[in-house]
Amino acid sequence: MKPRSRMKIWMIGLLLFISCAFHMDSASGRAEAIFQQPYYTAAWDSGGNLRLLDRSGKEILRSVQYLAEYGDLYNLLVPQIPAGTSKIKLDAKPVIPAGAAIEIRSESFGGRQNAPLVHQAKVTQVQGDELSFAPPLTKAMDTNLFIKWNGTVVRNYQKAAVHVERKPEGLLLRTVGETPVAEIETEYFFHQQKPTVEVQVKTTYKQQTKVFREALGLQFAPKVSEVYRKNRKSDTRAFQKHYWLDREGVRFGQGQQTALLYHTPHISSLELDTGQNQLLVNLDHMGEHRYVEQISGRQVGKVRHASEYKPLEQRINRFTLVVGYQPGVVPRLMLQPHGYLATHVWTEHADEQTLASNRAVYYGSERITSPDKAVGGFVRYGIPVTKSVFFANPYYRPERPLHVAISESPEFLQFLKDLHKRGTEIGLHTVYPYDLYLYGGVADDALSFMKKEFQSVTWIDHGYVKSSFGFQGLNVHTPSYLADYWQKHGTRYFWHYSSEDGTNINRSFDLLQTRLGDGKRTPLYWSHPTVTGPFYSWAAAIVPDDTVYVYHDQNLQRLVQDRGVLINHVYPARVPANKKSSAFLTRDRQGALVVQPGFDQILKKMAGLRDQKKLYLTTVRDIMNYWLALEQVRMEVQPDGSVHVYNDGPTKISGLSMAVRSAQIYVNGKKPPQKKDQGDLIFWFDLEAGARAVITPGPAVHSSN
Repeated sequence: MKPRSRMKIWMIGLLLFISCAFHMDSASGRAEAIFQQPYYTAAWDSGGNLRLLDRSGKEILRSVQYLAEYGDLYNLLVPQIPAGTSKIKLDAKPVIPAGAAIEIRSESFGGRQNAPLVHQAKVTQVQGDELSFAPPLTKAMDTNLFIKWNGTVVRNYQKAAVHVERKPEGLLLRTVGETPVAEIETEYFFHQQKPTVEVQVKTTYKQQTKVFREALGLQFAPKVSEVYRKNRKSDTRAFQKHYWLDREGVRFGQGQQTALLYHTPHISSLELDTGQNQLLVNLDHMGEHRYVEQISGRQVGKVRHASEYKPLEQRINRFTLVVGYQPGVVPRLMLQPHGYLATHVWTEHADEQTLASNRAVYYGSERITSPDKAVGGFVRYGIPVTKSVFFANPYYRPERPLHVAISESPEFLQFLKDLHKRGTEIGLHTVYPYDLYLYGGVADDALSFMKKEFQSVTWIDHGYVKSSFGFQGLNVHTPSYLADYWQKHGTRYFWHYSSEDGTNINRSFDLLQTRLGDGKRTPLYWSHPTVTGPFYSWAAAIVPDDTVYVYHDQNLQRLVQDRGVLINHVYPARVPANKKSSAFLTRDRQGALVVQPGFDQILKKMAGLRDQKKLYLTTVRDIMNYWLALEQVRMEVQPDGSVHVYNDGPTKISGLSMAVRSAQIYVNGKKPPQKKDQGDLIFWFDLEAGARAVITPGPAVHSSN
């Protein structure tokens, strides 16, 4: 066959493959290319604008818009500024033009991340590192103050190119969009025989960049029909106006005019506007990976929430849409394993403890030296704790035993080993209780010891200590840099001051904060894309001694009802300041420290909820391991009505727990352990590394290979 004849046949085949390859879109005046398959039709024009239609030609997805905000953050290196201020000194010379709009913000501690103290103003003058603005502050502001300036706002591409490539299983549409800051390559893979569109976005930066937000705005034609909420419940009516969905999902429409997005671990988050039928797929959002590099105490620091990219650096995001097909069941991944409904973690900071106070709060009395004889406290009720400790205290003296540490007290070390055997997690509260110079060899030895004895993976910062995660531990230009040692010894999960920006225990007994709606941005954990390396931060709420009353029956029941999560920050073994009693400890008639009866009753009630399979009592290590394992779960909706669940991770997931609206459910043709709760059927099963589970609403048998 002649080459020209072969080319002609190939071109005819391609035109047939993308059936009726081009037509004129009367609205835009642009020629549209079309790809048809059994479930939907994809249409796009030369600018890369994508639409999806069902089999009858009704619109499902109307448009995809690219959105981005970039700029600069400048820090005020003072703890507070008074009302009336109109001139401030910053940590660097601001490159902000006169007349530019700015925000003066404080987002740290006590729930301010979702309600920042914002003063909006315009720049009137810049002289060196001093910036003047108007109008002046109307009220005093404090704590990690910074200037946020949106220097570049993108609402679509400056130009775009479109490339089409035929694949054995379908068609690949690639759009390459240009903005002043980055090149964005978006790939849409349309399966020939599956109701899916796989989306990948690769962002390549052209210049030094601080990212405030980058997102795809998906506009749908059918209305919202089901919302998969961040607490793993689902709404099918009485929708809220706005949802922050974490990385859960939503369904628009029904029947064949439908689109579904669920379980999106490879993006930053999803936000839903139900009135506008708009879904924001956040590729990166500065509010979802908070980090402040503290400078002096907890009130002054450099805010580094924004991702900081260099020229030619890249980021890749992925998600999958199910289009033109409504599956019979959509199983949702629960936040805790084995069918539990809610999660609670006790995390203890090691300040001002003694061996006696530890025995009292864990065993019930300082006189008890064996966990087998516990009469109260955490051990008596089998409640694990993420317990932080000091490795060494050069100032420790038996006659003055505060800040007990591993190196100075063999009895304390044995006590910790006993707790560890019973499920309590042991990690460092920095190495020393004071800001002493930490030699690299000492840090190496301490972390090595903790890994060997306790398999430690968690670290809790302590006050103003330079070798902390939230101070200089990540700063390679300082002698307090520890990141290489943390990575060497497998320390992965960190508490630092920014862990507590999201909530206030007096306002919410749940880190997800869904009691008054789902609009708040409440990530439970995060890894900063560019600042904190391979490490994870976890959210927490401080519970001071005088607020332990929040652990009343109503709050515990609400936590379960709302399928919430609470990781606290407490000091149960701290010696009472008045030497008599605290919310956790008191003294008996002979003067010995014992567990406070009221606190003991709280532990007993929580243990009861655990025994009813309602409240999962766990550690940071175990819940973080579970959450990260969920990121390795992949779900595929099949045309036969089943959902395939894959474990792409390296380890077995025990008690993988899911919720579904169905009268019955089968996993690989068998009924798994299950129970009903609030209209959901909750079920759980083990999923080996590399394995697949087939989930169906009926007993049809499917292979799990």
